[in-house]
Amino acid sequence: MMLPRLQNRLFRFGNVSRTFTPLRSLSAIGVFLCLLSIPIVHAEVTYQYTGNHFTMFSCGPTSDNMGTLNCSTAAPANSFTTYTSTDHVIATLTLDEPLGANFPYSDIRALPGFQLVLNDGQHTVQTPLDSGQAMFSMVATDADGNISQWRFGINTGGLQNGGIHTSSYTDGSGPHAFDSGTMACCDPTVSGNLANNFNTAGTWTSDSPSDPASLVNNLISLVSNPELGLSRGQIGVFNFFLNGALRSINAGNTQLADLQLRVFIDVVRLSRRFRGISSETATSLISSAQAIRASLQG
Repeated sequence: MMLPRLQNRLFRFGNVSRTFTPLRSLSAIGVFLCLLSIPIVHAEVTYQYTGNHFTMFSCGPTSDNMGTLNCSTAAPANSFTTYTSTDHVIATLTLDEPLGANFPYSDIRALPGFQLVLNDGQHTVQTPLDSGQAMFSMVATDADGNISQWRFGINTGGLQNGGIHTSSYTDGSGPHAFDSGTMACCDPTVSGNLANNFNTAGTWTSDSPSDPASLVNNLISLVSNPELGLSRGQIGVFNFFLNGALRSINAGNTQLADLQLRVFIDVVRLSRRFRGISSETATSLISSAQAIRASLQG
């Protein structure tokens, strides 16, 4: 049966196996409570996007004067835009913790430490937003924790209605990939001054740390993400073992951390079998925990 095996695992170190008893259970609880006094270290992470050069530029009003015409001529040859053929979008996203592996496509502006800075070669927009401004902040990651889908944009509002936007995501209507910079938009209200490109998404890099403590923080963030649909009880149980592993790592006790991660994996498997967690969610959590265990051996 799974439960006795889990109980025994809680108190197994090296090749020595101990029989589960209430007394040892209380001792283990005491160890966990003592470890609560060890501070959790947070590692800020920065993701940076570098877009491709703009290929389309504002070229004056359309023939019916109902909008701004786009063409392939950049400044300075084109007097209707200040954007040049070497301008492009650069986005800098900062968070207190890495997004982690398989982060579901969702709005991240409420995540701790969220900051977004966008530059297009002509101007910079950033958080916190000023009155009248608006933004998009959607993102997803792949199995390695790299940003794989995104929609970031800040609109400055007002008469000029400018802003910067970068997107690469797929929804029910298909794939969307474009970058844009806007100093002013649009004819006939104001003379349009903008640039963009389509279907040529740029690349993301990050300084996300790969140390075990940061990877555990990754997993804690993933478990707590409401997009996974986990119940409060499931989140509490999962994070009990993950926070225990994090404190053990911070205390230098990698053997105990590995044990706690092994128990976490077994609890996830049990939850998948009896508590309705999807196989996709369980696989994501287990693979992340296994990666942390591997990092402890490094």
